[in-house]
Amino acid sequence: MQQLFEDVFLLEGVINGRPLQLIYLQGESASLLLDTGCSGDPEGFISAQIREAGGNPAALRWIVNSHTDLDHTGGNYAMKQIAPQAILACGDADRAACSDPAVLYGVRYDAYRKNHGIFYDAAGRDWIMQQCGQHMPVDVTFTHGEHIRLADDWEIEIVALPGHAKGHIGLLDSKNSALYGGDAIHGAVYLGLDGTPKLPPTYLHVDDYLHTIDFIDHLPIETYVGCHWPVKRGIEIAAFCAESRDFVHYTDALVREALTREWLTLRELCLQLAPQLGGWEHVPALDLELAFALNGHLESLIKAGRLDVRQDETAQAFTLVMT
Repeated sequence: MQQLFEDVFLLEGVINGRPLQLIYLQGESASLLLDTGCSGDPEGFISAQIREAGGNPAALRWIVNSHTDLDHTGGNYAMKQIAPQAILACGDADRAACSDPAVLYGVRYDAYRKNHGIFYDAAGRDWIMQQCGQHMPVDVTFTHGEHIRLADDWEIEIVALPGHAKGHIGLLDSKNSALYGGDAIHGAVYLGLDGTPKLPPTYLHVDDYLHTIDFIDHLPIETYVGCHWPVKRGIEIAAFCAESRDFVHYTDALVREALTREWLTLRELCLQLAPQLGGWEHVPALDLELAFALNGHLESLIKAGRLDVRQDETAQAFTLVMT
């Protein structure tokens, strides 16, 4: 557990060798937890570190999901058992998937099965569903611009940060000149606690993601806190935004170049571009994790009328429309 500011704490866990950092805000009139980790994390580290910070997990007023993902919503049910009076909230577009693990699995982890033949095996599915926890309906949803008062002199503003998820939100803490951004931007890689690459960027919606990068880059903040990256301060924020933006533009150029030469499926595109987009060649299974971002680029090109699409028995294939 780290104390970032007065009454602001970074709760520290682990997800598959990567850091998992959750924000706990301890106001005089209300306390707030941003994200709940995986299903076992409320008992595994969240409650203990809230107590270490001098708080009471059973007295939480707000539990807010920054977005829909198993390591951000999986502990919802368990946290509500600890703090049943707490208001569970998320971005409006993420309501169904934050509430229901079956919906989450379908729209996020199994989204590329039908059209692309990319999916997790039975063991992977079982692990994901276990980490997603139990069904827990969301109480309140946010869009952008709402405020939560934690003390007489302390309000948190909800800001929309879409791209990694349609309903992704963050907490703008003007009192401390900070943004608690969840997984809003990813740089060029998710690094593990050992410093090695563990996951490529997993944004889904390219235009939204670029808008969010620019939004964060122009905020008058001195601290940016994500869930899986070191805390960024001062000029590090602009550098992280630039790294995130550069990855998107580089990826888009690679996708366009690859699809000018031949028809490719999403799977083929992932395997072909992985050596140029990351340092995880020693873990081949991670190549297909590029499906999240690369499918976003394909959808953006389709929307712009730049791709031809054909479907065979197993998967869609794509090629660039020459103009």
